[in-house]
Amino acid sequence: MLAPCLHGLAAFADEADPFAHPAELEPDVRFWIRVYTEVTTDQGLIHDDWNLKLVYEVLRFDPASSPAQRERRVMEAKARYAALLRRFASGATSELTAHERRILHAFGEKATPRDYLDAIDRIRFQLGQADRFHEGLIRAAAWETHIARVLKDRGVPVEIAALPHVESSFNPAAYSKVGAAGLWQFMPSTAKRFMRVDGIVDERLDPYSATDAAANLMLYNYRLLGSWPLAVTAYNHGPGGLRRAQDELGTSDIAVIVKRYQGATFGFASRNFYVAFLAALEVDRNAEKYFGPLTRLPDTENTPVDLPDYIAVSALAKAFKVDMGALKVLNPALRPPIWSGARLVPRGYALRLPGIQPESEIAAALARLPPAQRYVAQRNDGAHRVRKGETLAAIAAASGMSVARLAAANGWNGTHAVARGDLVRIPLPASRAEGAGQAPATLAENATTPAAGISPQAPPPAAEPPAAPEPTPVHPPEPAAEKVPPPPREPVSQRQTGSAALLPAGSPTGGTDTTNYGVSDNDTVIVQAEETLGHFSDWTGIDSQTLRTLNKLHKNAQVTLGRKLKLDFSKVSAAQFTEARRDYHHHLQEAFFAAHRIAGTVNYSVKRGDSLWTIARQHGDLPLWLVTQYNPDADFNDMRLGATITLPQVVEINRQ
Repeated sequence: MLAPCLHGLAAFADEADPFAHPAELEPDVRFWIRVYTEVTTDQGLIHDDWNLKLVYEVLRFDPASSPAQRERRVMEAKARYAALLRRFASGATSELTAHERRILHAFGEKATPRDYLDAIDRIRFQLGQADRFHEGLIRAAAWETHIARVLKDRGVPVEIAALPHVESSFNPAAYSKVGAAGLWQFMPSTAKRFMRVDGIVDERLDPYSATDAAANLMLYNYRLLGSWPLAVTAYNHGPGGLRRAQDELGTSDIAVIVKRYQGATFGFASRNFYVAFLAALEVDRNAEKYFGPLTRLPDTENTPVDLPDYIAVSALAKAFKVDMGALKVLNPALRPPIWSGARLVPRGYALRLPGIQPESEIAAALARLPPAQRYVAQRNDGAHRVRKGETLAAIAAASGMSVARLAAANGWNGTHAVARGDLVRIPLPASRAEGAGQAPATLAENATTPAAGISPQAPPPAAEPPAAPEPTPVHPPEPAAEKVPPPPREPVSQRQTGSAALLPAGSPTGGTDTTNYGVSDNDTVIVQAEETLGHFSDWTGIDSQTLRTLNKLHKNAQVTLGRKLKLDFSKVSAAQFTEARRDYHHHLQEAFFAAHRIAGTVNYSVKRGDSLWTIARQHGDLPLWLVTQYNPDADFNDMRLGATITLPQVVEINRQ
């Protein structure tokens, strides 16, 4: 049953508005309101990409036209207005049509030939979004209560709940052409800091998990930038780029940064992200003013259940007496290998069930699952390639079985030593029944599809096998090897052309690491967490003793966080050094977030005797680099008693 539209996000908004509405940005906001409310995806605006008040023409497409036909129309229109601007530059301004005179007057009486010629390169096309925005308003009601509650609980302005209008039109299945996904359009690299993203579970597609992640990312941006308008802009551009803008211009004024910052990657999307957000917020708050009476989808009630074991999704559907289709709708984060039966729903996953389920019924349903259908490890592809440093015991533990069972499956004795590159055959994971000494269940009892998870030693029954599952190693994959399924055709932009793309999805171009790994003009760097003199020797090709002499370091002295270090670039260039240094930190952080995620933050007051090392170790054994990322302006070599620092709350992710 559909619920009537009331007030959208206005019902949750506080009186104080944390978002600036500078007068100089108002024309840009009005441009985006027009895009969101007046111009549909069968239309678009040919406009100046800097002066958004200058709209040359509204293009209208045949709804049946192909992307190539639309692209051709756009290119023809751009060429037409480029020719007109060349006429203006040459002084040929007589015998103009009323439409052409309007454009001429928009440049003003003081316009020079150079102004007209420069404007040629700024001709841009923007696809309309009115129909999508209308659909997003209808969809948004299903999650807006949850989103508002999460934002309020985390201390994030509730107005941020309008951001998915800009990102995805509140389509949780949306994929962008650059790989961003879900309601909040997270890129994989950023998402992995806050949620699980791999070939088995992609929480970007779950509106609930993704909302938690978006709130944590916004808090991180705000912590680094000190301004909610800049935190919103950083959602698209990355906080590192915005910190550079602050330093370069000496201000946090969003209007000054939007109009004056000339960063290499601070292009149209970044410059317009905040004003597009303000426009989306205005339209959401006044939806009926722009679209008339709306009937929104109801808020979907569901109950999350933390799974105690690895269980086939078909077994869960049967135990909870839930239609598989309904289960799939409520759990979009589960990837195809789970629905095909090639993988099990992971232990610890919060499976969402329709409606409000009493705890007693949940317990009874779980009790109905026999031990033979509850597994201690993930179903795998039947083989694992040994990596450096791995032992048979470690592989067995990760597979949820004894060394003897794993060795027997490979024809070895229990003392067999494996070497890097060896292929280890993995039998079916042990069920709770096998762990208790009961006879193992038959394949028919354990597998949702005939060939799912079958060991290479056992031939599958004579039945049509499922599609070949994506191989998944026993251990959490190396960061570089982890595979995320390629995105399907983008569901929200099938009619777009290359030049007609809507404002690019929020995918931080600068990443979430704001650390400066570059080299100063005097060949010095600032030592960062997890760096040693040995690292600098490796990256420069200069032996450690030479670097010690260059920096007047005693024989046993260590380089410390925040120290300025002089380097010798006679063997490698500064650019090569920076690339190697950045790669080291990238892999360090990627490996950490392959097994952990950030669930929130806490404030900590510095006590007597505290150091960065003791604080990090006493609060979940946090990596030093992660603490410094959350406190980029703190001097950890001179911490003042009572000073407040922010500590991320980190939890482990079950990657199996």
